[in-house]
Amino acid sequence: MRYISSDDLKVDSQERFIVDSTADNVDAIDGIVTKVVEMVITYLSGRYNTTLIFDVVAPIRNEVLVDIIVRISLYKIFRRNPARKVSTDIKEDYDAAMKELERINSGRTTLANLPTPTTIEGEQPNADLIWGNTSNRDYYI
Repeated sequence: MRYISSDDLKVDSQERFIVDSTADNVDAIDGIVTKVVEMVITYLSGRYNTTLIFDVVAPIRNEVLVDIIVRISLYKIFRRNPARKVSTDIKEDYDAAMKELERINSGRTTLANLPTPTTIEGEQPNADLIWGNTSNRDYYI
């Protein structure tokens, strides 16, 4: 698995539920976790250096990211059951993880000790300043 381990999944769920949901395909967990990690990379790519964070050899682990990836992955794993039903607790965890990911994407939440993107020279990229004045004191059109 990429970025998380099977022990991370077992912290939030019992192993028998994970095994029951993936009994028909032993590679299902790896495929689901890979898709979830790619989705998280997409959300974080504008604010963090995802190449360093999700490096295959030496990833930079952040427990908030691990928790988000685990909650989303467990939801997708449990949706594999024949009835495609999940408990409300799992659905609420999934919704909370997605909201947290959106807060990180928008910049309202920052992740500690993670590298931000840099330019080729190693400097922080500067965003162009956008400024405008839309006031209309005389109410002219």
